Amino acid sequence: MLYLFYAPVKWVFHAFSMNDLLVDEILVEIQNTVYLNKFKKQTERKVILLPQCLRSSECRARCDPLYGFICTKCGRCDVGEIMKEAEKRDFKVFVVPGSSFVKKIFKEYRPTSCIGVACPVELSESMQKTSVIPSQGVYLINDGCFETKVNVADVISKMELVSPIPNESVLKTITLSDLEKKGDV
Repeated sequence: MLYLFYAPVKWVFHAFSMNDLLVDEILVEIQNTVYLNKFKKQTERKVILLPQCLRSSECRARCDPLYGFICTKCGRCDVGEIMKEAEKRDFKVFVVPGSSFVKKIFKEYRPTSCIGVACPVELSESMQKTSVIPSQGVYLINDGCFETKVNVADVISKMELVSPIPNESVLKTITLSDLEKKGDV
């Protein structure tokens, strides 16, 4: 129903010189809300789809014809950090060079839930196409299709909705060396 009025509303925003990206952002937020409870219940075959534009210009990752770019976690961009957090929470991360890869991944891997990261227009369009499974969207901080950025904490908070990690160090032994390093001794 939302997408029935998408083009006319975008046209109205554009005609009145309003930021038409707001339409896409609103659609993503509505879908995030609508699918939230179903998303929280998914525990198997959870995926995160990252755009290839998050990669560093110095990225040496190879592109697999089925799964997209295979990150080596070199630390040059946020993809490696997201992958490390995803592994802790049993999410599979795909760094996709385009929407055709998303179709391949859905066909081959058959995810039960999805976190998508993209610019608002791409995210809105992708969430519409993947509405058969519960998904959550996270916007890029900046777009431009080259060395873009995402708020990693936002992606992690979406993962936490399904797979929270308990506080690992509630009781930590503090040594004299630790106090010396902090300057408390």
